[in-house]
Amino acid sequence: MRKYRIVIVGTGRIAAVHARSVHRNPWLELAGFVDTLAPGSLPSDWGLPCFPTLGEAAGAVVPDAIVIASPTDTHVSYLAMAVDLSLPALCEKPVARDRRSIEMAIDLVGRSGLPVILGFHRRFDPMRREARNRIAAGGIGKIEHILQLSRDISLPDRTVTAHQGGIVADMVVHDLDELLWLMGRQPDRVHARLDRNVDPGLAEIGDHDTASLQVEWDDGPVGHISATRRAVHGFEQRLEVFGSGGRLVCDDPRISCVRQDSAQGTLLDRRDAGFQERYRDAYQAEVDHLADLLRCGGEPLCSLDDGLKAFDLVERVVEGAR
Repeated sequence: MRKYRIVIVGTGRIAAVHARSVHRNPWLELAGFVDTLAPGSLPSDWGLPCFPTLGEAAGAVVPDAIVIASPTDTHVSYLAMAVDLSLPALCEKPVARDRRSIEMAIDLVGRSGLPVILGFHRRFDPMRREARNRIAAGGIGKIEHILQLSRDISLPDRTVTAHQGGIVADMVVHDLDELLWLMGRQPDRVHARLDRNVDPGLAEIGDHDTASLQVEWDDGPVGHISATRRAVHGFEQRLEVFGSGGRLVCDDPRISCVRQDSAQGTLLDRRDAGFQERYRDAYQAEVDHLADLLRCGGEPLCSLDDGLKAFDLVERVVEGAR
């Protein structure tokens, strides 16, 4: 059986997630990493080479595709290199921090005909996909209200936060993309409030730790998003969709279904520690989808065009908050 060789661009925490996913797929072989700065321990952990440029990696290990898990500001340049090398790609979100760069990437990839998957992981999560499929099949009738709760356990280190582009572009964008995925179109109105309830010092970098959003469509549906970067009770991402024929709820899974009741109260099993654990299956599905495209062809389930739509909605939210 032929295995397709994959090079991962980047050696940070999300690169580590993708490395495990590549390793688990029977059709793929992890061939190496690319990191222009300090690669850290990830390549040595896997016993694989780390190259300073994608060109050197391509010449040495001859990959069949790449996974772009490098800082956002490098995504478009690596997509351009992938096109030059005729390499399909899985690219982490966001595509870029400005609309012109995203449009340039869409044009480059479109003219090349290469498949490029954009990593909005909720679109690949089995539970979120089941929820969307049930809604699309009319299981709850006409959508009237959507509620999304996104709560991270703790605020990232300031050195990380400073390069994420703000809570809306980095965190809430997943909720916004999910709304676009569910509704199939941009909302007609956006109302937003951003706060600093956890760390007032985020003002130094123009960021926030709490977001409250309302989005509206003229034909009736209203969506509410509540997001925070501190949740002492644990990581939580909940979706509720109310319709004319019923309600759909998609909770986070718990690690165990065991519950303990006693005179002191009820003890439930803990939640996942963060997005890497909660969306493990989604990240695996992204990489599995890349393998399927390499083997059988087809169209990406999530494209750079979806990234542009999400970017436009992020811009509307940030402007509304101002």
